[in-house]
Amino acid sequence: MKKKHGLKPHKLKPAKFPHEKQLHFGHYWEHLANRRQHKINIKRKQQKDFQLKLKKRRPLWKEMAIFMVTTISVWGVSHVALNYSAFAEITNFKLQTSITNLKNALAPQPKPVEKLKKVKGRYIKEYKYEGENSAKKMFGEMLVYPADNRVILPRIGKNVPLISVPDNKNWRQLEKTIQKGLQNGVVVHPISREPGNMGNFFLTGHSSYYAWDKGRYKDVFALLHEIKAGDEAIVYWKGKKYTYVLSKSKIVPPTEVSVLKQPNDRSMITLMTCTPVGTNKNRLIWTGDLVSVE
Repeated sequence: MKKKHGLKPHKLKPAKFPHEKQLHFGHYWEHLANRRQHKINIKRKQQKDFQLKLKKRRPLWKEMAIFMVTTISVWGVSHVALNYSAFAEITNFKLQTSITNLKNALAPQPKPVEKLKKVKGRYIKEYKYEGENSAKKMFGEMLVYPADNRVILPRIGKNVPLISVPDNKNWRQLEKTIQKGLQNGVVVHPISREPGNMGNFFLTGHSSYYAWDKGRYKDVFALLHEIKAGDEAIVYWKGKKYTYVLSKSKIVPPTEVSVLKQPNDRSMITLMTCTPVGTNKNRLIWTGDLVSVE
């Protein structure tokens, strides 16, 4: 009998059947079992030859670290995308400030010009520096006031209309009224005392708001973090100019109502916005005192 599929032929006893190649019943089942085992061996060999090498699983702390980094990255990208205008304004301000500082550092210093001045029959030298911006001084002294009520923050280049809203004992209704007013500028809180009087002139504005909001001033106070102590806040109110000097800043939770108090011994201004930019977690507060009225 010929060898098939790598199986050794069985040593058969003399056939008792009419045909000499006919298998015995027991030999037939043994032959099937050998063929089946041979196929199983081939499959195992093939699986062994083509077995993929699996990477060793990372430790749990690495998996958690990767998950946290991915989550924070996705949140950060979406946060910046939703508050794009506010972050773009902050970036532009810092870039312009850096360029200005660099130009001032590289610009040549003004040279003194010698002039002779006669004093008691003698001539003495008088020094005057070139480059004095007389145009800026002239326009600064012009008494041309805007027709509406406005607040100007020279440090961050803001000139924004002031919006008065009616008072309401219902807190939720008052909040809706303020949010609606913030679409058109900086809101004068109903608790405010008018400029020039003893008390607190309280202003609030958005640092960032929903990108789909219709308002033009949803990031009007995004740069309020760039204000420095000693900066001016100029208020035009009912045809008069009030100049305040900002002196102190602090960050408070939204439940802090002491910032709304009205002092009786000072004429002050308060600027309030949400912080960090793009959230309403806390409130950034700047306060200052009235220094002049024109």
